[in-house]
This record gives sequence, C-alpha cells and structure tokens, in this order.
Amino acid sequence: MNKAYFFALFLIFPLFLSGAFAHQSDSVGDYRIEIDWKNKPIVTGESNAIIVYVSEMDKSKEAADQPFIPEKGIEGLKKTLKIQLVVDTESITLPLQPTDIPGKYEAPITPTFSGWSQLNFLGKINEQNVNLALHPLKVEEQEVLQFPQVESTVVESGDFEREINDLRGDIRELQETIDELKEQTNNSMDGVMIIAAIGLGIAGIAIGAASFVKKK
Repeated sequence: MNKAYFFALFLIFPLFLSGAFAHQSDSVGDYRIEIDWKNKPIVTGESNAIIVYVSEMDKSKEAADQPFIPEKGIEGLKKTLKIQLVVDTESITLPLQPTDIPGKYEAPITPTFSGWSQLNFLGKINEQNVNLALHPLKVEEQEVLQFPQVESTVVESGDFEREINDLRGDIRELQETIDELKEQTNNSMDGVMIIAAIGLGIAGIAIGAASFVKKK
C-alpha cells in the first residue's frame, strides 16, 4: 500500500512543481489581479498577448481561490497601469489595452525567449498604488509544436574546421598521386588516363565541399 502511495505521488509531483513557479494571481488593497497568456501553448517566436484581469477583491478568499468576475471588473486603467516583462537582465514596459470585457486587458507581445519570466505592475488602480510582481506560465521552445521533429542543420565551428582539414588532406593526396603518375608515364595513352583520373578526383572533392556548404 505504501509503495502504491509513493508511486502515485511520484507521478503527480511534476505537476505541482511546474505550477509552483507560476504565480498568476494576487491582491493589492481592495483589488484582485490575475494574469494569463492569450494563446496556449505558449511558444517562443509565436505572436501572443499577456492577459491581465483586474477586479474587486473578495477578502473572504485568497486571490488564487476566486475567479475573475467581469461584473466586478475595474475599467479605465489604460493610462494609469502598465506592466513590465522581465527576462533575465532585460525588460520591456507594455501598455494595457482594454477589451470588450470590463476589467480585462491585453498587452500584445511575441516572446523570443523560452523559460520563465517575471511581470511587474507599475502605476495605480484608482487611488491604490500598485507594487506587485507575478510570474506567467513558462514559454516553451518551438519543438513542442513540431511533428515530426526537425533535425538541426547547424554546423559547429569545430566540425567545420575538421571538414576543411579533411578536404585539404584529400587535395594533398591527389597532388601526390598526380606527381607519382607523371614520373611513371611514358606514352600519350597514359597521359589521357592521368587527366581522366585528375578530373574524377577534383570532381569528388568539389562534390564533398558543395555538400558540406549546403549542410552549413
């Protein structure tokens, strides 16, 4: 029985862990603030928008335990409240655009990062000063939407150097072979064979170089 309990806990623990980093709602004075992404899954490089819900706070419950209620939504915050998205050492301040739903605002953005970020609120809600930091859901890499998976065609600098050195070695070997054949050649037919061999060797090296450049 204990083994089954711990096994079940092991399976669901990652779900709690992933949610622990996402702090998506909180209260400031008499107001409740909640954030979300407009489009899911949230993928780097895809157009999206941060959604902000601002409403009156039900102080009998925690902010995370109550839903956004449009009838309690706070309007008119376009000029008084802004959000600042922070990723590592970089940040951008975004204005809030009202929607057709009272208390619901949008801030369009295309995330070019992946991972976690922080959202700071700057300004006022009516007469209430706002100093709050929330954490949106994680932005995923584009691979989550790719099927089948696309193999990377990026060539590392070390691989490039090795390929160049191999081509140089092939050229040296071809030159040595040409010199040896010249010393052994005594008639015109042998000369024709040498020219043909040289042509084939050069063609092979050119094909190898072209295929590598294409891959790069």
